[in-house]
Amino acid sequence: MLNRAAVLRAVAAAIDSGRPGPGALGVLVVRSQRMRETELALGYAVGERVAAAMEAALVAALRPHDAVLRIGEYDFLLLLPALRSRQHAALAGAKLVRTLQQPVSLDGWQVQPSIAVGAALCPDHGDDPEQLCRRADRACDDALAGGEGFAFWQRPAIAAQFTHEELRDALAGNRLELYLQPILDLRAERVVGYEALARWAHPRIGPVAPPDFVGAAERTGLIGELTRWSLNVALRQVAQMRRAGRPVRVNVNLSAAALQLPGFVPQVLDLLRFWEVPPEGLVLEVTESALMRDVARCQALLAALRDAGVGISIDDFGTGYSSMAYLRQLPAGELKIDRSFVADMTEDRRSRRLVGSMIDLSHHLGLEVVAEGVEDAATLTLLRELGCDHAQGYLIGRPAPATETVAVAASAA
Repeated sequence: MLNRAAVLRAVAAAIDSGRPGPGALGVLVVRSQRMRETELALGYAVGERVAAAMEAALVAALRPHDAVLRIGEYDFLLLLPALRSRQHAALAGAKLVRTLQQPVSLDGWQVQPSIAVGAALCPDHGDDPEQLCRRADRACDDALAGGEGFAFWQRPAIAAQFTHEELRDALAGNRLELYLQPILDLRAERVVGYEALARWAHPRIGPVAPPDFVGAAERTGLIGELTRWSLNVALRQVAQMRRAGRPVRVNVNLSAAALQLPGFVPQVLDLLRFWEVPPEGLVLEVTESALMRDVARCQALLAALRDAGVGISIDDFGTGYSSMAYLRQLPAGELKIDRSFVADMTEDRRSRRLVGSMIDLSHHLGLEVVAEGVEDAATLTLLRELGCDHAQGYLIGRPAPATETVAVAASAA
């Protein structure tokens, strides 16, 4: 095990070696829970063998130039240089959770560690070695509290700068703004829908990132109001486009907490009737991680919505750690491939094959596929060749205020 000084020297060297090259340095803390009970039951020698097996699994799961440092009996610090994006760090974290949650077989015993992984990125989250390590460790606490196994360090500053009352008043006063990003049908060569994206320009502190105010809404019990606002405004906009002769759909994101709201299904159907939008004009997007929190409840709720004609989409597919068996069981009609897979398709053969496999798998399961993060013509051409159904990204269109989008769509009808 390395002492604190040796760990900080290793992190500093990794930071220096990455300058001024592209990409970020990922500093990840892997923490194991409940291993003390294993030591007491099976002995310290077995515990040490479990730790050695965990270290070997980490080395095998990572790239050759990544570093695995043992910082505790069952805790590790990982250095992942040259990460192309935050999504790549998330993929690595999810992979590590999957890898280390596999049971370790020793002398007829099955030992299954409980794992949490926290991540901080340099330079996004700082460039001081000690600060990065502390922030990755704090993210580990968040991963344990959230129950998803992996978390990034989150800046507390923005959320601390606005109050529960300010967010509630912004929702009540309709001071959030809805943006729409187009979704292109690759066969029909036309825009068939839009993803609804909420934005909040706080009058005192400026733009607030969606993860900050959505997270605050979940923590303070305002997620019901935020979800109703998003659905209400999105359906109003799509109703206007449909009346103008554009039979488009709108995709609205749902958080895990929104799925737990009492009476959620009747509320959605009531809003559809109020705005006179047919159920197929609405698609609800749910992430893998949200679905995995309570699979049985999510299945029942989403099945009720699907049976009523509402579209169900699995968002950010590939970044979570759900089993393929769940994908077969979920009542979804669409799957969205995360941008982290799409971004380097034209340059990376493995990414291209992986996206092709996702498309084939989805089609075999009767799902349509939307590729996110399409930013160049070469990627769009390759997606067509692979049989992808829809594309979304800056090449197709950037998010724009809903009022502008509706005006343009109405004039083109």
